[in-house]
Amino acid sequence: MLNFIHRHLLLGCLALLWLWIVSTGCGLESGNALTTDTAGQGMELLKRLEAKYMKTMTFYGEFNQTKVSKLFLEEIKSKGKFWYQKPGKFRCEYLAPNAQVNLLLDDVAYVYIPDIKQVEVYHFKTEDSPVKKLNQMLLGFGVSVKDVLEVYDVHSLPGEDTEDSFSLLFKLKKKEEEINFDSINLSVRKKDLLPLKLVFIEPGVGNAEGDKTEILLKSVKFNEKINDSFFKPDFPKDAEVIEQN
Repeated sequence: MLNFIHRHLLLGCLALLWLWIVSTGCGLESGNALTTDTAGQGMELLKRLEAKYMKTMTFYGEFNQTKVSKLFLEEIKSKGKFWYQKPGKFRCEYLAPNAQVNLLLDDVAYVYIPDIKQVEVYHFKTEDSPVKKLNQMLLGFGVSVKDVLEVYDVHSLPGEDTEDSFSLLFKLKKKEEEINFDSINLSVRKKDLLPLKLVFIEPGVGNAEGDKTEILLKSVKFNEKINDSFFKPDFPKDAEVIEQN
């Protein structure tokens, strides 16, 4: 199974996919004021997402990721690139020293670790698949407002808004055994709907604060052609393939 570092990289990869699907339509449009209730504001933003999501067919970009581990008393910094093509193709590459390729194709995920030439394969159709459940909870390939609200309580976060950005909080309604986070904080730039930051907050012990994974986005391009080769599971022929489910 994946070690701690590579498991957190897989979480970050899926977090990136969740971030872009959820946020590309969440704009604050002029002339359409939000309710002062934070749950109502969250609902309004989600409705705008549902209306606009179909306009985004592809995107790609770069990111910086920081994982702060309370348990291991360390901070893990990573950089990488990602590509998405609707309806179900996503690739995320982490750069050295923790190089890793995460490829999601509809109901199958591939996790390739170059240092040990190993590919782990996950099939989402298996009901007890941890990767499938993680993908579902992260809203993997885009869902309706109704589906979002079945999994999360969603609120705006006016106290964390800035002049240029607004924030949304997605809180899990119930704990899933395989899911190791409690909530997600999303920051989006107002003027062009550009997602800026995503923070995953994991459960703590007692009153202690849980681990956090922060992802900062940059150099993002929308609706441009992506070469089909990015979404092919072409790994080295001598790589060990491990079927996880």
